[in-house]
Amino acid sequence: MYRIQDFADRGGVTVRTLHHYDRIGLLKPRRTYTRYRLYSDADLTRLQQILVLKFLGLSLSDIAEALKKPSRLDELFKARRYVIRRKRERLATTIHLLDELEANGGSNRDWTDLASFVRELGGNGEPQGTMKTRRLDQARRLIFERRLEWNATLQDYELNRDVREAVARGDTPDSAAGQALVARWRDAIERFIGGDEEVRAAHTLVMNDRANRPTSRGTTSFQQYFDRALKQTS
Repeated sequence: MYRIQDFADRGGVTVRTLHHYDRIGLLKPRRTYTRYRLYSDADLTRLQQILVLKFLGLSLSDIAEALKKPSRLDELFKARRYVIRRKRERLATTIHLLDELEANGGSNRDWTDLASFVRELGGNGEPQGTMKTRRLDQARRLIFERRLEWNATLQDYELNRDVREAVARGDTPDSAAGQALVARWRDAIERFIGGDEEVRAAHTLVMNDRANRPTSRGTTSFQQYFDRALKQTS
């Protein structure tokens, strides 16, 4: 048996933390007749469980419930894994944007393109949890992962440049020059998909969703051009 200070030292926590766990019923020690707290090796094992679960981000109330009902712990692990994956994806997005901003310094930074990219990853305002939202969320995640692996070539950058010049000239997607750009764009999409049918289905879902939505104020001319081409061929 351990007195509270010794037990706190062994567990790597403070006495104040143990008082709190005792108060909320999460870790109840034995008491001597003089009301001193006494802890056992079994209590140390329970404390270690609490510390690990707390590190994983579970609340103390969830931990208390899970330690009473082990099956509940598996449910909490699955839910926590989903949350952590979403956070990891957001961090990956943040790093990707930082790379883009650092690589294109000064006036070369295209804030409009990046803002649109962030807006697309954030969803389109539909009620969270609907089947359509979940499918779109999964598709956007797959496309984003593909983007991280994608190595753009010079022709991809030239396509972006040529579309902007076409828009400035007033060329439309159904003009001769526009059709040539659309063909180049479709070729770029095929190279991006790389024969992966799962990526193709995700890309189709995301692009159809974009084409069916009203053009937002921040949408780039490049996106508007091919959104219009999509609507004309759908």
